[in-house]
Amino acid sequence: MSIAQGDWSSDMVQPSGCPAGDYGMMGDDSSLGKAGTLQLPAELAGHEAVQYFLAENKDLKEAIRQSNNMLRERYQEFVQFHASKKEEKEFIMSKFQEARHVVEKLHMERMELEKQLQQAFQDLERLKTASQSSLLEKDLLGTQDESDTVTLTEEDVLTVTSGILKQKKERLEEDWKALQDANQVLQKEKLALEAKIAILQQTAKVTVPVEEENGCSLEQSQEVESLQSSGDNADGKQIEQLQKRLKEAEDESLALQQQLASSLEELACRTAREQEMQQQLQTLTKQLEQVGEDKTLAKAQVTSLLGELQESQSRLETCTQQNRELEERVRGAGERLQQLEKEAEIRNRQHGVQVDQLRLQVQNLESALRVERQSATEEKRKLAQVQVAYHQLFQEYDAHIKTSLETEKRSKGLDLQLGELSQQLQQAEEALVAKQEHIDKLKEDAEQHKTVMETVPVLKAQADIYKTDFLAERQAREKLHEQRETLLEQVAQLQRENEKLKADSEGVSRALMDEMRNRHSEMRPPPQQNFLMGTTPFHPQLVTGRRQNVLEEQPIHYCPKCQYKAPDIDTLQIHVMDCIQ
Repeated sequence: MSIAQGDWSSDMVQPSGCPAGDYGMMGDDSSLGKAGTLQLPAELAGHEAVQYFLAENKDLKEAIRQSNNMLRERYQEFVQFHASKKEEKEFIMSKFQEARHVVEKLHMERMELEKQLQQAFQDLERLKTASQSSLLEKDLLGTQDESDTVTLTEEDVLTVTSGILKQKKERLEEDWKALQDANQVLQKEKLALEAKIAILQQTAKVTVPVEEENGCSLEQSQEVESLQSSGDNADGKQIEQLQKRLKEAEDESLALQQQLASSLEELACRTAREQEMQQQLQTLTKQLEQVGEDKTLAKAQVTSLLGELQESQSRLETCTQQNRELEERVRGAGERLQQLEKEAEIRNRQHGVQVDQLRLQVQNLESALRVERQSATEEKRKLAQVQVAYHQLFQEYDAHIKTSLETEKRSKGLDLQLGELSQQLQQAEEALVAKQEHIDKLKEDAEQHKTVMETVPVLKAQADIYKTDFLAERQAREKLHEQRETLLEQVAQLQRENEKLKADSEGVSRALMDEMRNRHSEMRPPPQQNFLMGTTPFHPQLVTGRRQNVLEEQPIHYCPKCQYKAPDIDTLQIHVMDCIQ
């Protein structure tokens, strides 16, 4: 369409009036052609006004040719600028998509790290619960053995306590090693994220000077700066998000370090407790040696131990009852969990149905946009056809200037067609506005359903992309409409200038015709009086012979249109101009 417009503008500017286009049609006998084909009399050929008009006509032709060349050069520059803008836009979009993919990968890695941390915490809790349960079981077993044997030796007590403490120590060391491994993994991932952020910053710094060097004019530089600002803002936001994620990872690593420190403190406390227990055992052995001498005291201790055993048995019974109650509660909680899982499955199905409905709506919107694009392409094609038809009609107007009435009728028909096309364009714009309002309503509905669409962010991104495409097409149509208006204004100005040139040429031709008529009337010979007052006798044979000789000597001049026979070439030229007009 742009190429057709360029050809149309170049042909519209070409001179198609009287000075050069139609004098070739009139033949070599016309007196208003080029200097090489003129057959002016000697008086007019050396006239200054005629030479001035001819020189001015040549200057006007050269100016029109120069203006045509300038218009073509500007059009080529505009096409090159448009292509460079498209390339820059594609480059920026590719960089933006790459940064987006990098951010998505970082987000996925962060989610995986969070899952690993949650699993590590769950494993720690399981280990703690397992250690506590094992300690309780061992205590219970110890109490049962005491009930069976009633008395324990000092060596058995020391072995049992030392084994329990060693097991606790080994478990704590394993937990500490696992936490150290997790911390190392987090540090490695932190270094990888920092390297990726540095690469993104370098790419952002590289794109800025490249886009600044490609600036050709003020409008280009302004648009490139706007694109750079948008790209820099997007890159800055992404870098800020990455920095936030790094801070969160650092916070998590600090929390893990704190947990490690707390676990180390617990180990130190437990080692201190072990030492205290050993000291207490030593003191107890000493006391038992001292008490072993007194049987009465041993009997009293045995009775006290029996009472303690009874109390421990009662405590065991209460613990078993509590365990049964807890098991019943766990069963009830399991049933509740099953019910909640079923409800969650039902809700997920409902959400899936809603998502499918929204996808269908999006597909309908896409089909509507495709239909609108097809209609727009058809309208562009119709406009190109109309412009080609107008170009052909203008060439016919240049070739057949004699039929001015028919061309005026055709121009009226073209004006009506242009009016109809403008009305169609207005209707299309109104339809676009209605579609935009419909899209805005759909956006409002989408905002109302945000709670439902939390799991579908990709659809929002697609809707935004469709909106940007729609707005870009709308701006392109507005630009095309503005270009069409400017071209119509240029056509009107060129028609006015053509009419002015026609009026000037008609005035010059009329002046020349008046001078030729005056000269012809002055150069006519007076009537011969020998025929009326002759002294010689009348000889009819001589008269007929003389007439035949005069007729043979005089050339015959006919009008090519109406076959009018003129006595001389001047009258023939006057008659031809009147007959053509």
